[in-house]
Amino acid sequence: MQKRLTIRWLLRAIVCAALCLCATVFAAAREETRTDELLSQVRVPHVLGSGTFTYGGQTFNRLLVPRYVIEQFENSAFAVEPEQCDDRVTAIKKYLNSNDNFPYNEYVTYTQIRPPYAEGESREWIETYFDDHLAIFLQTVYRFCGLEDKQPVIDELTCYLLECLPNVSQNMSWDIESAYKYELIQQGKQGTVGRDGTLDNIYYFAQTDPDWGGEEFQFFKVEGNPQYPNGVTIKDRGCGCACASMVFSTYHMVEITPRITARYADAGNWHVSYGLPNEYFEGIAKFYRDFEKDRYGTTLQLPEILEKDEFTIGELESWLRDDRYMAIIHVGPGAFTSQEHYMVLEDYREIDGKGYFLVADPYVQPSRYKDTDQMLAVEGSTNEGLIYATPELIYRDCMAIVLFRQSREAFPLTCKTAAPESGWLS
Repeated sequence: MQKRLTIRWLLRAIVCAALCLCATVFAAAREETRTDELLSQVRVPHVLGSGTFTYGGQTFNRLLVPRYVIEQFENSAFAVEPEQCDDRVTAIKKYLNSNDNFPYNEYVTYTQIRPPYAEGESREWIETYFDDHLAIFLQTVYRFCGLEDKQPVIDELTCYLLECLPNVSQNMSWDIESAYKYELIQQGKQGTVGRDGTLDNIYYFAQTDPDWGGEEFQFFKVEGNPQYPNGVTIKDRGCGCACASMVFSTYHMVEITPRITARYADAGNWHVSYGLPNEYFEGIAKFYRDFEKDRYGTTLQLPEILEKDEFTIGELESWLRDDRYMAIIHVGPGAFTSQEHYMVLEDYREIDGKGYFLVADPYVQPSRYKDTDQMLAVEGSTNEGLIYATPELIYRDCMAIVLFRQSREAFPLTCKTAAPESGWLS
């Protein structure tokens, strides 16, 4: 028995429980029309435009959808637009996030459907919100179907096109996903989606996030008795795991949460009393080096561990600003913490003529900061884990950096399919 429920079934069920829009029921319920006659006669679909298109300097093959099928959905019974909240958005997100339909694709990410922070906060809000990532994904699907001029909207045609996706080859799925992730970078909208639906255009994960912050950090063993954990959590000692998550997610363009990177720490058996050592990042970078090579062709270059006396603050500024590198900074007690701590240096920018590093602090508690006269809040962001800090402050507290010498915006764009494909439903 086919377990997959179509999106149309999910959406129509919300509007009227009596209507079932599974593909087979939808076909059976139609009256005999000229469209049905054409559908039974046509083998090769007549589509808009050619069988290929060019995007980002790369030639891609189309996902072929018959013209008559497109025309039959011109007058949709419903339409949900970006930035709206609607239960039909929830149905779309859960469908695209399904491991049954899309086991090798990240069409919808964890942060687009994750639960709320606070108890009592509406869990459904982020699920129901038509966010920018979903809008760009729909635009990508339209592009593959020859509908470049169609604006992102959840309507009957969009639902039909999404229902077609499980019928295409894995290579076509990867082509669609690769073009989607590339477009996120081009529009400056890559990264995680905040619980309020906003984007900071970076991948950010907090060790204090309640989704995993309370989980026991298994790597942390009692000294003298390494067989048993001592009860500390990811929130207590997981800054290194959260930083690895942010960096690796950026270079591979998928969401790798601290829960996942903490498992590697456990497997690596890092027996230290304060948290993870700098060498942890070398080890886990090797593990994640080719994490998405088959899928996207991305490769994580191994980092360099540089002690404070091995680089200048000017070099660090240039690496982030000009070369677009990323770095994890190991700081000692000072402006950010009363003990040792890891944070991510996301960028270097000038604000009102003065330079600042954009710092992603995985421990969200700004009240603990000192020397705030050398810090700036990130305007327009609701993420309290992000802060601007002066070069003087960064260099003063720095003990070492873990430098990734590759552009955080480099993302290969290749076509894996050999010919156009027909994934349309009858």
